[in-house]
Amino acid sequence: MKNAGRSLQTNLALLLVCMAPSVVHAYELEPIVVQLAPSGNGSVQSMTITNTHEVPIAIEVAVYRREQKVDGSEEREEELDDILLTPPQMVIAPGSSQTFKVRYVGPQDVQRERTYRVVTEQLPIRLKKEERGDLSAQVSMRYRYEAALYVVPPQRKPAFRLLDANPIETDGERFLELDIASEGNMRAILQSPRLTVSGGGSTATLSGEELGPLEGLNILAGNHRQIRVSWPESIPFGEVEASLDARLLILQ
Repeated sequence: MKNAGRSLQTNLALLLVCMAPSVVHAYELEPIVVQLAPSGNGSVQSMTITNTHEVPIAIEVAVYRREQKVDGSEEREEELDDILLTPPQMVIAPGSSQTFKVRYVGPQDVQRERTYRVVTEQLPIRLKKEERGDLSAQVSMRYRYEAALYVVPPQRKPAFRLLDANPIETDGERFLELDIASEGNMRAILQSPRLTVSGGGSTATLSGEELGPLEGLNILAGNHRQIRVSWPESIPFGEVEASLDARLLILQ
């Protein structure tokens, strides 16, 4: 019976966790992309947190240096020197907003874009204690938001290059794996990509939904990404030659 009681208590807690998002709304963070200059007035920007809860919330803010892997995942290390946050902690009343400043105080000779994550994390909110018979559960909710932070060099210029295109077969599905490098001094964000593939005496041009994984692809400066797209049906499966064209988005 004790095990049954613990099982019921666990199920009740899980039920409350599932129900909680429908009655508790996350706070809001703006903007989600911040670009700073290495020096001068442009080296600082304000960000705003709005409390949409019905209770006060406590927020902690931290910054992490961001390194991109070929699969798009990130390695992060907390940045304690180059970025100054004021204030790094705050308590915000219900329905109110508070700004905090993000200031770059690192080396001013920035030749290649420096990349970070601003992470805001809410301390746990305790929801009303729920009871069912002789069982009870106390559920806490917490929210975490992340924004991209870039320190942009004065003479910024994105560029990309298709390094390689290889046939890949996995679980009976065929793909073309593209290795794309960001070779400018700032991130390369691809828009409206067009891929030309030649092999086995045939040529195909892919665009639109066929290159969905490439649309909006963000490759940080000095990094490269490996992206798979569906194999073009008109091209025999095997070694191919490929070229990639795309516009590059530059945020102002």
